[in-house]
Amino acid sequence: MQNNKTENSALNSKPFPVVFLVFILVGFSRHLPLSHPELYNFSPVLAMFFVSGIYFRGLISCLIPLLAVLLSDFLISPTYGAQIFEPFMLATFLSYALIFLLGKLWQTPTRIRTLIAGGILSAFIFHLLTCGLAWWTNPFYAKNLSGFVQAQFIGETGYAPAYLFLRNSLLSSVLFSLLLGWLASRFTQGFIAGESRSLLLHGRRYKEQTRN
Repeated sequence: MQNNKTENSALNSKPFPVVFLVFILVGFSRHLPLSHPELYNFSPVLAMFFVSGIYFRGLISCLIPLLAVLLSDFLISPTYGAQIFEPFMLATFLSYALIFLLGKLWQTPTRIRTLIAGGILSAFIFHLLTCGLAWWTNPFYAKNLSGFVQAQFIGETGYAPAYLFLRNSLLSSVLFSLLLGWLASRFTQGFIAGESRSLLLHGRRYKEQTRN
């Protein structure tokens, strides 16, 4: 019981600066597609929301990846002429929210299969929602099942195929989920161990004082 209280205290009361710094720095890696267009959607963002949902508690758990996204968007959006706040972003942020909730539902000890499965599901959630909005709003697509499938896997004529975006999302989400999950696990375990030692030390001192 005491170990559970220690773990909950660690997760609720202390942010993990090194892990959060990694999240923010990785967020800036989103500029990569600007020089390598074939890597569009190869991004750590989906993994950031998923792993934050698993390992962290309270407002800080969603605030850190959200700030990383907004800050990196603010810096890189003028470069390719996009607006930060536009209708398409509604689907994007909705997918982030669902992926974050997915992580909250999967608050289990670190397992490779959990992180891999979460990375795959995160990529599909993002792809279905964003390409679904493109299908609904873009007059190029027929508003039927055939047009929906075209939006999800083929895309609009003259642009890169949509399945390439899905491929990049799958690869990056799985890769970064494993990396960030491993880092978060290491730092949370180290912090919890330190808290446990501190509690044991205080307990021994208290017993010595009561004896005296």
